[in-house]
Amino acid sequence: MLTVSDHSRKFAKYTYVYPVLSRRSQGISLGINLNVNNACNWRCVYCQVEGLVRGRPIDIDLEVLKFELDELLQDIVYGDFLVLHAPSNLQRLNDISISGNGEPTLLAQFKDVVDLIGELRTKYSLNSMVKSVLITNGSEIEREDVQCGLDKLRVNFGEVWFKLDGGNKRDIMEINQVNLNLEGVAKKLNLCCNLCDTYVQSCFFKQNGNTLSNQSINQYIEFVSSFKDKIAGVLLYSVARNPMLPEGKNISPVSQDFLKDIADKLNDGGINTRYYL
Repeated sequence: MLTVSDHSRKFAKYTYVYPVLSRRSQGISLGINLNVNNACNWRCVYCQVEGLVRGRPIDIDLEVLKFELDELLQDIVYGDFLVLHAPSNLQRLNDISISGNGEPTLLAQFKDVVDLIGELRTKYSLNSMVKSVLITNGSEIEREDVQCGLDKLRVNFGEVWFKLDGGNKRDIMEINQVNLNLEGVAKKLNLCCNLCDTYVQSCFFKQNGNTLSNQSINQYIEFVSSFKDKIAGVLLYSVARNPMLPEGKNISPVSQDFLKDIADKLNDGGINTRYYL
């Protein structure tokens, strides 16, 4: 039985595809891990990938990926997978999610993966109730092949969850360990919104018992609010599993009231916002 507290990238005999029970999706999400070498260009302090390294993913075997996704979809759509692996109130396939152990758009074959998902969606007649989701830090959005992939994702009931964990350069550096300015982030987020429905996805947590300052939270809200007319919404969450990096020690979840307060401010500003512990 799958649980929300175990999002292992390994399931049965599979190399790339892994099912998870998602609290945000309220059902089964079929994850596709495009970073099997645990390589990423960011190093978020709350990352739950064991053995994370800075770098780029190795090429994947597209035929193996297709076989794995095809087999799991067969079992979900026509078999008893949901009954065997999900609690009765969450026995639904919510999405096919391109994510994994690092930034997925770093993969040179990203566009091919999106094509493959589209092919299997057609085979199993998946409709708008099953989304195609890309979880990304947005760093590669200016690449032409990534933009092509996002355009293909859009026509397959796709949406992007764009990582944003801070509203100023200092917080982004401390949380994601990358040197970014907000102008660059805004440019990438704007481009992403023009290509595909885009949600801002943000993780809030305590470190050494402390949350972000009120000033930092207000700066985050101000930045997100500047995209009110472009983003589809905001997804807020906190840590549910232990971070695996040394930088992640003494990290713990924030309270439901903490997330609700941010969500209420964004909702009051006209931005569709959901939050999850």
